[in-house]
Amino acid sequence: MSHAYNVSASVDFDRKFSIIAFGLLIAVIIFSTYLHHFQPHILNVPSNTNVASWKMTPIEHTWIYDRMNAAELEKVKTQGIPGTDFFTMLVYLGLSLFGTYLCFSHAKKHYSYRMAALFLIGSFIFTGLQETLMILSGRFWMGGGQIDPNVWGSYWFPQGLLWFFETPVWVCLCWFIIAYSCVWVAKQVFPALPLWSRALIGGLTAMVIDLWEDPVLTSPEHMKWIWAKGDHIGILGIPHGNFLGWFFLIFWFVILWEKYLPLCEKRRGAGKGTLAFVGLILISNIIVLAILIIEGHIMIRVFPQGLHIPPLSWDW
Repeated sequence: MSHAYNVSASVDFDRKFSIIAFGLLIAVIIFSTYLHHFQPHILNVPSNTNVASWKMTPIEHTWIYDRMNAAELEKVKTQGIPGTDFFTMLVYLGLSLFGTYLCFSHAKKHYSYRMAALFLIGSFIFTGLQETLMILSGRFWMGGGQIDPNVWGSYWFPQGLLWFFETPVWVCLCWFIIAYSCVWVAKQVFPALPLWSRALIGGLTAMVIDLWEDPVLTSPEHMKWIWAKGDHIGILGIPHGNFLGWFFLIFWFVILWEKYLPLCEKRRGAGKGTLAFVGLILISNIIVLAILIIEGHIMIRVFPQGLHIPPLSWDW
């Protein structure tokens, strides 16, 4: 009887959790999507069609400008950002949803529904808020690459149908797919390693994936996101802080999810444990952002002339 009661209580909690958590997430997405598409002036969202209107970060102050030839630059100026049509953005959203379904089903089978849901929601919130904080801090408070390009660059995503604040939903979902896949592979390949070591390997694996992925997705042909100049160190045309961010986010999120989430639920119960887990995610967002900003200031002093690998003059 006791076991049956515990199972019933767990199912009931999962049902309530799903309604509240996914309901709030959907509400935020609806509001963010409306704000981004219909009230872009509130957050100074750059135009996809009129590149000349970019006042905070003119295209000449972006990293993509250094990678464009004259024909590509003229095409963007006259036709706008590529891939912003409805069909292309719908395809990206659809593919990310399909990948999310596969990873979520796998996590539910090998862990539990609640663990799978908290990995999805937790990673969605973690990456969505972190991306948004970095975007808006550069756009409003750190100069956006224009007031003082040596302080802090910024970036933004021009392509998205649905939005979580200033992060496209498809980006949040892809982060979940990559994060979960890297964590699972690290666990299968190195089952005897402790959690901290597996989290380290998972974070490094994701960073390596991002190392070859980002230069392609930010090329003049795709422009999935656009960087303002402001980072002193660039790797393959991408600010180095982007790769550090990938590592820190996944490394720390795995620790929170696999160690502190079960610990919080054991000590506080399912409800309060879940809230504590979400609270840790929100606090961690601020900490990771602070680490990246401090590290950026240190790199300015270590490399006052900047460091680019390969050099910007290299024709690639």
